[in-house]
Amino acid sequence: MDLQEKYITLNRSFKPVLIYHVGIDAGFFTEYTSMVNAMLYCLENHIQFKLYSADANFGYRNGWSDYFAPFCDEVTEAFNHKYNRHPAPSWKRIIREAWCKKRPNLLKWKIKTVIFRKIGEYKARRIYGPHTLLTHQIPFNPCKTFHIPELGIEGDYIHAFQQISQVAWKLNADLQQETLRLARSLNLPQTYAGIQVRGGDKVTEVRLLPPSYYAQIATEKLHASHVFVLTDDYTLFSQLEQAAPSVRWYTLCTPQEQGYVNSQFTQTRGNRKLEQMTRFLASMEILMHASVYAGSIAPGPSLFLLKRMYPSILPTDCSMELLPHAVTLPVAGRGKLAEEYLAREKDSPASDA
Repeated sequence: MDLQEKYITLNRSFKPVLIYHVGIDAGFFTEYTSMVNAMLYCLENHIQFKLYSADANFGYRNGWSDYFAPFCDEVTEAFNHKYNRHPAPSWKRIIREAWCKKRPNLLKWKIKTVIFRKIGEYKARRIYGPHTLLTHQIPFNPCKTFHIPELGIEGDYIHAFQQISQVAWKLNADLQQETLRLARSLNLPQTYAGIQVRGGDKVTEVRLLPPSYYAQIATEKLHASHVFVLTDDYTLFSQLEQAAPSVRWYTLCTPQEQGYVNSQFTQTRGNRKLEQMTRFLASMEILMHASVYAGSIAPGPSLFLLKRMYPSILPTDCSMELLPHAVTLPVAGRGKLAEEYLAREKDSPASDA
C-alpha cells in the first residue's frame, strides 16, 4: 500500500469522529495547513477524520474534489456551513479588544459564536453519533515530536507535515492532466529552481520582499539559469526579468493579474474560479518538482513549499537553523522573525562587502 492507502485504512479504524470544515474564510494554504494540523491531531488521538467542504471558498462546484483525489470520507450536511467553524478568539482577548478599541459589538459576536458552537455540537452528536467533534474543538501543538509508527512518522513538525501533506495532496485526474499540459507549454528544462514573489493583500500583514531581492537570490545564491516563478502580479514578474536578464524566467501568471486579494477571489464564481485555482495549483506542482525552492516564511504557499521540500530549500528571510521554529508560528510571528533576520543581514559585514 502507498502512504495514502495506509492513511485511509488507519483513519477508518478509529471510532470517535472529527467533522472538519475546510475552506471557511482564509486563503487556501492557511486552510490547508490547518486541515493537515487537524489530521495530525486526529492520528495521535485515534480520531477518525472526516471532511466537510461543500461550501469551500476555493471550490467552484463540489469543494475538495473539484481539484483533489479523496483521502477520507466526506459529509454534506448543510448545518456545518453555519455551525461548524474555526475556533474563535478567547474571552480574554475579545474583552481586551472590545475595551481598548471601543468595539462593544465584539462581545455580541462572541456570545453569538458560543451559542452557534453549542448548537453545532448538539447537531453533530445527533447526526453522526455521540463521539463526534467539530472543527473548533481541536487543539494543536506543532512544537513537539510526532509518533505515528503506522505511517512512518517519527520526528518534528516539518517531518510530520511532509508525510501527511503527501496524503492530502493528490490532484484529481482532470487537474493532473491539465497540469501536465500547462507544464509542457512552458518548455521548462529538466532542472530548474523555483521561487514565489507575493504581491496583493499580503502587504497588509507582513513586509513583502521586492523582485530585485529574489533576482539577487537566484543569481548569487542559487546560481540558477532557469527559474519558475509563482506570483500573483505580472508586474512583479516583469521586474524580475529586468533585474536579472541573464536568467530565463517562467510563470503561469497572466499579464492581466495585478495582485491576489482573498476577499475578491472568494467572490469569484464558476469557470473563472476554476481557471484561477487550476493555474495556481499547477504552479505549486511545478514548484514541487524544482531542484531547489527559495522563498519567504510569510506567505502561505511559500511556507508550504519550505516545509514540503525541506531540506532542498533556501529560506529568503529566515536561517535554516531557525526554520523548524518559524514554521510553528502564526503569520504575525513569522513576519516579526523575518524582519529581525533581514535587519541582521543588512547590518552584517558580509552585506557591506
